[in-house]
Order: sequence, then C-alpha cells, then structure tokens
Amino acid sequence: MSVVTVSRSDLAQKARQAPVARFALFGAIAAILGGIVVVGGLVSGHPERTWWAYHANFMFWLGLAQGMVVFAATQKLAKGHWSGVIIRFAEAGVAFTTVAVLLFIGLIIGREHIFTWIHEPRPDVGWWLTSKWFFLRNGAILVVLAWLSWRFVRRDTAPDVRELAGGEPVARLEDAGRISRDAAILVLAYAAGFSLLAFDLMMSLAHKWVSNLFGIFYFMGSFLSALMMLAILSIALRRTMGLADIYSKRQQHDLGKLCFGFSVFWAYLMFSQYLVIWYGNLPEETYFIFYRLSGAWRPIGIAVFFLVFLIPFIGLLGEKPKKFSPIMAGFAIVSLAGIWLERYLEVVPSINHGAGPALGIPEVGTALFFGGLFLLSWAWFAGRYPIISPRLAADALEREQH
Repeated sequence: MSVVTVSRSDLAQKARQAPVARFALFGAIAAILGGIVVVGGLVSGHPERTWWAYHANFMFWLGLAQGMVVFAATQKLAKGHWSGVIIRFAEAGVAFTTVAVLLFIGLIIGREHIFTWIHEPRPDVGWWLTSKWFFLRNGAILVVLAWLSWRFVRRDTAPDVRELAGGEPVARLEDAGRISRDAAILVLAYAAGFSLLAFDLMMSLAHKWVSNLFGIFYFMGSFLSALMMLAILSIALRRTMGLADIYSKRQQHDLGKLCFGFSVFWAYLMFSQYLVIWYGNLPEETYFIFYRLSGAWRPIGIAVFFLVFLIPFIGLLGEKPKKFSPIMAGFAIVSLAGIWLERYLEVVPSINHGAGPALGIPEVGTALFFGGLFLLSWAWFAGRYPIISPRLAADALEREQH
C-alpha cells in the first residue's frame, strides 16, 4: 500500500473548501420547486394526499438527519479512528434537526388529515392519544434531541474551530471525555426518543395494531439511511473537494461494510417482527402486514424488500463493489429509495381509506421540498464549521499507514 503524507496545514485548508454554494444552489432549487408543489397541493380542494406525503417525508428525512449525527456519536464511543475524515460530513446533519422541529408544526396544522384517531378515538390507549398531550410530547422529544445533538457537535467541533482561527494544531484528545459523555447520552436518547416517535407518529395511525419491535425497526432503518447518505456525500465530496489522497479506498470499504451489515440487520429486524405476527396469527396484528403484502400494495411491499435488502446485499457482498465509487453510490441510492418507500408504506396505507398507492407529483414534489431543505441546512453548517476535522483526519491517516 502506498503511503500518502498530508500535512496538518493541508487538512486545515481542505476544511475550508466545502462546496457550500453548490449545495445551497441545488437545495434552493429543489426546495422552491418542491415548495410550489406542496403549497399547490395544500390549497387544492383535496389536500389530504399532500399531507400524507408530507408526513411520510418528515419521518424519512428526520430519521436520516438524526441518524447521521448518531453515527458520529457511535464513532466517538467505539473509538472509530477510521472515520476521522468523514465524521464532519455526518455531523452536518445536525442542522436539519432544528429544521425538523419547525417542520413538525406542519403535522400539527395537517393533523385532521393525518391522524385518524382524532376522528376515531381509541379508548384502548386512553389518555395517551389526546391532541394536546400528543403534540406536546412529540415536539418535546424533537427539541430535546436537537439540543443534545447540537451540544455534542459543538463540543466536538470546538477544537477545530480554534485551530482554523489561530493556526495552531490542537491535541486529538482535547475534551475527549466530555465529548464521549455527550455522545453516550445522545445515542441513548436517540433510541428512546425515536422509539416513541415511531409508536406515536406511525404506529398509532393503524387502528389497534401494536408491535413492540416497531420502535427499533424505525430507528435502525433511519440509521441505515444515514449510512447510505453518508456514503453518497463522501463519494461526492471526495471529487468536488479533491480528497482523493485523504478519503481512501480503505475508508470507503469500511463505510461500505457498515452499509452492508446494517442492511442485513434491517432484514433481520423485519423478519423478527414478521415471524412473531405470523406465528401469533392474531387478526389485529396480521392485517397490518398482509394488507401491505397483498392486493394493490403488494408491488410496493416487494419493492421495499428488494431495494433495502436484497439488491444491496447481493451488490455489496464482495470487497471490490464497496471500493468502486460508482457502484457503491449506486447501491446507496437504491437503498435510500427503498427506505423512502418503506416510510410511505408504513404511513399512507393506514390513512388513505383503503385506496391503493399513488406515487406522482405530490409525492415527488414533497420529497424535493424536504430534500432541498436538507441540502440547504447541510450547506449552512458547512459554511460555519470546519467540514473536515484536521486533528481527526490526521489521526485517521496516520493509523491507516500502520
């Protein structure tokens, strides 16, 4: 293996070269075009379809952004030095967690079209599903997670901000104890908070359906989407920022192995949930699964399985596909499309009054709107914080040579 030497000053220079303008431009175009579609749908005579798409996209993009920050937190806890070059790409997702708090207001506005239990009260869960307490509870979860995420990211970026401002290198382990503590708290809050969000914002839509595994299925699926998005960002930024000597094939292979492993874990959780429901054979449980695997929804259900698990599993099974950027990016895009369809499949069949799937302009436009806001928030972060950590990148490159 050839040894590439990159100086600390070169890394500091790379940290200032994030393609902020390009990301902001693409994000603005997508958000404006998508926003026009969303507004047009909401002011039409039948806004419910747009609200359904809004809710599905909210759950997808929220999970993706929060999962990116949690990935960075897991690297601190696991002492994953290999990710030192790309860890800031993941932490940039923290900006969207604040945007998500504002987007949550949209769910409150459109609650009559989204949450069926408002019209059909569920006495079996009593006070848990009451409008005021419901939205206050979930809004508080989003606020707390956003605050914990920002606390972790700001503390982790503080040494790099000082290094770029003063020009003097800082120690790799500076403030490591407090950063690890914040990371541990964030990971635990993510698991608990996203389980509650899954139960409240998605599982409650299906009348009388309950699955104790649904919480972990949602937040681990969101973590998988974060890994796939990080793979795409790393490959794209490797070219636009000239990181060929910094983000190596070995690091891409490590990230690819995580993408592959959590694709398998997603399938394991899905089968674990399905097996218990199938074995119990209780009508109040089986209808949720079988409704999505038969009739009009069957093609979507099969597509989710193929896109999220089977295709990435076969495609990323070997070492070479993970290291070859076009193939790795292609399978990451396929997986993200599958996870987006999964969110659509978990939300819409429960609230569209028995109709089949409808994937058209409202769904695509809403996805553009949310995706554009994600890119804009990512660009905002990259314009204010070092998008590469000189100290962590130098450590990763040094260890890679041994």
